[in-house]
Amino acid sequence: MKKNSLFFPTLILIIFAYFLYRFDVFFKLKEIIKNLDPIYLIFSLFFYLLTYIFRAKRFSIIFPSISTQDLAAVMGIHTFFNNILPFRSGEASFPIILKKLFGVDATISSVALLFIRILDLIVLSLFFLTSVLFVATKSKELLWIPVITISILILLLYLGFKLLKKFRGRFLIIGTVFSFVQTFISFRAVGKILSYSFLTWLFKFVSFFFILKAGKIELNFFKTVFVSTFGEVTTILPIHSFGGFGTYEAGLVGGFSLIGVKVSYALTIAFYFHLLLLLMSGILALVGWFYLSKKLKRKEY
Repeated sequence: MKKNSLFFPTLILIIFAYFLYRFDVFFKLKEIIKNLDPIYLIFSLFFYLLTYIFRAKRFSIIFPSISTQDLAAVMGIHTFFNNILPFRSGEASFPIILKKLFGVDATISSVALLFIRILDLIVLSLFFLTSVLFVATKSKELLWIPVITISILILLLYLGFKLLKKFRGRFLIIGTVFSFVQTFISFRAVGKILSYSFLTWLFKFVSFFFILKAGKIELNFFKTVFVSTFGEVTTILPIHSFGGFGTYEAGLVGGFSLIGVKVSYALTIAFYFHLLLLLMSGILALVGWFYLSKKLKRKEY
């Protein structure tokens, strides 16, 4: 990674640290941690683990020779690297691991990952729109969000299909996507993958719900979906910082602000939420790492 590319993530961290100090977040965070409910934390970790299993099931449809258990371990490592590395550079861990352990061509696995990410975006948008409709029943001023979101999605889908058709034979990546879909994906398979994507996001939001509940932060499920979606969207931004610190919190604070939570308290909740999320992904990454390390040693012998 070039030194220049580290400038913006480092700057974001410095600014974020300033706001943590300004709003006395660490003191408030101590109060939340002191009153944590361990039962809800266990529930949260359990449902977060389920998201890895259903993510793995999606890829097991594309790569049937690799077991769901193996792919779940890969998901653990891949997700953690995505969480901690800036600019989504952690995505590279997926094709690297599949190539090293299972001999999958890096181009094919990269295109498969891109395809899954597109489906993720579609499912996340549906969850978000549903949450907005529920939240907006009490806050009519929020109804502009689904209108704008739907308009943007329709425009992006239209432009995307137009560009794909126009440049299909001119750019290698576009041709590879078409080839991948024709070779690996059937209409029935897409339906299954979409179903698993729906379950992945459902259990992820349930996990988020229990993270908040563990910290005595009372938000219903749809408000949890609404707020946390703003944080999730920041992970795909080109300025995603180290560990997502600062950018992820900014998204969450924006979501909390829209439902009437004060910025100072919203920042504390966002920081707590993000720390718990990183901790859980770190635990599952370690489990996946040990599992795959043993598998690699057996393969070498």
